[in-house]
Amino acid sequence: MELPRLALIFLPLAGIVAPTTGASPSATARPRNVLFILTDQHRQDGVGAYGNPVVKTPHLDQLARGGIRFERSYTAQPVCAPNRASILSGLYPFTHGLRENGWPLSPRTRTLAKMLAAHGYATGYFGKWHLGRGDSQGFATFPNYPGDGRGRDHYYTIDGMRRYATDVLTDDAIGFLRQTRAQPFFLFVSYYPPHPPYSVPPEYEERYRAQFPDDAERRIYYAMCTKVDESIGRLLDALHELGRDRDTLVAFTSEHGHYFETRWNDHPKRLCYDTAARVPLLMRLPGVIPAGQVTRELISAVDLVPTILGLVGQPVPEGLQGQDLSGLAKGTAPGRDAAFMINFPFIIRMPRPDPVLKFNTHPDWRHEERAVVNRAGWKLILSAAREPELYFVPDDPDERNNRFPAMRTSDEVRGLAMQVYRWAIETGDSVAPRLVQDLLPQ
Repeated sequence: MELPRLALIFLPLAGIVAPTTGASPSATARPRNVLFILTDQHRQDGVGAYGNPVVKTPHLDQLARGGIRFERSYTAQPVCAPNRASILSGLYPFTHGLRENGWPLSPRTRTLAKMLAAHGYATGYFGKWHLGRGDSQGFATFPNYPGDGRGRDHYYTIDGMRRYATDVLTDDAIGFLRQTRAQPFFLFVSYYPPHPPYSVPPEYEERYRAQFPDDAERRIYYAMCTKVDESIGRLLDALHELGRDRDTLVAFTSEHGHYFETRWNDHPKRLCYDTAARVPLLMRLPGVIPAGQVTRELISAVDLVPTILGLVGQPVPEGLQGQDLSGLAKGTAPGRDAAFMINFPFIIRMPRPDPVLKFNTHPDWRHEERAVVNRAGWKLILSAAREPELYFVPDDPDERNNRFPAMRTSDEVRGLAMQVYRWAIETGDSVAPRLVQDLLPQ
């Protein structure tokens, strides 16, 4: 498929605040900008700053040194589109309604783009969308790329030439930055790699030949991480060249992680174990987020909307299900007591629009899961079709030693079950109370 060169249209925005000098937002200062970078299926160890000496990600490592690295950032649901919708809305999937890939996000959803546009931000989205066709959810600049931003094997064809998708998206995103240099902006760049298919320019794969001579999947996967990092470096360089790096919040994360060797559901994700559900998260905002921070406090995908709003000095609206953890990013407040996830271990094959799910009606594919991980590191996974699982992640990072049979009546299990129950009542989740009912005190 031929991709025409993109003619980006930037609509004039009313109410743009004139730029002024000054380090902090005020009634006369220009609001802080937001550059949000999202990758797909990016393991935490796909970023060198998380301790992997093999992967080469110098620009993300530099971003981590300039701000804060979150060690315990969890998805709301460990699969692409539902968690993407949670990142944009600050809502859990059972609230925003998008619980499976291929389902659309309702146009009535209040997204971060709509919130910031209401305060005079120029909004632009570049790359993989995966939230349904025909509605840009508040992004005024929204180029339409082949394959919903995924292209073919991570490539686009432009003027008869094949170009790696991250290069094209980065070019277009930098064009947006240049066009909006006089306005506050919210720029969202969504890269598909390192999500399979395993495809990358050969010279990047060769960088990992020695480390993985007989494992093409790992070799190309980490090469895709390096290629994405190169594109992120170009975005950061452009911010610096335009003089906007000092007043721009840069956030980087991924939709979910990735398994090379699958577990019981034979899937590289769709699991509440950390390899699939814990993702990299980096934030930098000079003068607001102290550089060089590393935190093991908990944060969830649903917290990103209120936290970003808090960091850039914009009001946090009521009705969000995430917490404003801007104080955590600033190093002045703790994170969550517990993080919660929903999960469908198998693909939901259901007609749209989304009908109400029947609890445990078809356990072959519809056995919902809920999981909670607390500040101490205990994780409880509850399923409608499988026995509960309990792990102490600090001592068992691969989550192979299920302690639930021996600790079913323990204070740890009761406490985790009560946290799940209270969370369900607060958020309106109808499934979790049924999953914990046998674990709560009678």
